[in-house]
Amino acid sequence: MSDQTICAAFERIESVCGDTSLTYFEFGTLAALLIMDQAELDIVVLEVGLGGRLDAVNLIDADIAIVTSLALDHQDWLGDDLNQIAAEKAAISRSGRPLIYGDVTPVPGLLVAAGEIGAQLWLNGRDFSLSEVNEASNTSLPQNSVACAVQAVKLLDLRIADTIIEQGLQAVNLLGRFQQIDLEGVRLILDVAHNPQATELLAQRLRTQKLSSVDQKIIAVCGVMADKDIPAMFLPLVPLVKDWFFCDIPGQPRAAGAGKLSTLLYNVNDSNEVNVVERTSPVAALQAALANANIGDSVVVFGSFFTVGPVLEWLNQTQKGSVSGE
Repeated sequence: MSDQTICAAFERIESVCGDTSLTYFEFGTLAALLIMDQAELDIVVLEVGLGGRLDAVNLIDADIAIVTSLALDHQDWLGDDLNQIAAEKAAISRSGRPLIYGDVTPVPGLLVAAGEIGAQLWLNGRDFSLSEVNEASNTSLPQNSVACAVQAVKLLDLRIADTIIEQGLQAVNLLGRFQQIDLEGVRLILDVAHNPQATELLAQRLRTQKLSSVDQKIIAVCGVMADKDIPAMFLPLVPLVKDWFFCDIPGQPRAAGAGKLSTLLYNVNDSNEVNVVERTSPVAALQAALANANIGDSVVVFGSFFTVGPVLEWLNQTQKGSVSGE
């Protein structure tokens, strides 16, 4: 998409909004929808923002709504009541239209809200499952999300052959989502996991791939925003990781400092011996971790988009490694 196309859409929105004051997100959403409409697309996939019900994207009456999972995150905006959060998320659905929900153990608040809305609820494990959609081997993708996506394809009656769906899933490589790069025999894993649910999934993937054998270390590089539940984020990884490289995140006032992260790790890790190193940036922490790694080891960079982003930029600049989605 060209800058000219984007600017033309902004100008069009500006010309018709009159005295109506629009937020940045409202303005951007309207411009995006205008561009999509002009492109006469066959299928549009929209991500609704973290609040769900009140997000600007929710002005669209979608044919299908998907809630892949629910967990406590962004509590400063959404609060600490998971059932209430679930109700806000369910509000992206519409009466008489499918709402696909990916948690195998559903949050009751979503079920109640979906019933009140009148949505057609499709539950993972009850109405569809991975075994029914031919589970793909691509471990860079959350498998519950895969199941939801394939179920949406089926409900839309797009008539795409299962073999084509499987090929597509196996070819997907998402930057910073269990992204794997080979660095001269050291496996670098980049994952933007930034809440307890995400680090639990990260730990599951590491265990599934048997990346914590006696002869192979898992080394963590971590930078996190201070408003996250950091101790709960660490807990799933503590049994797998002995060497931790914490970093400050320059330019991010929300970030927890490396020293704070070290203290929180020691607080939750009272039974296992760990090695902790502190650095002033994500790249500096990664460089120190790589210097400590041997062939066959894995270095996992996680905790925030603001941690993984600078690492990706550094890798691109130095042209290190080869990206793999396996």
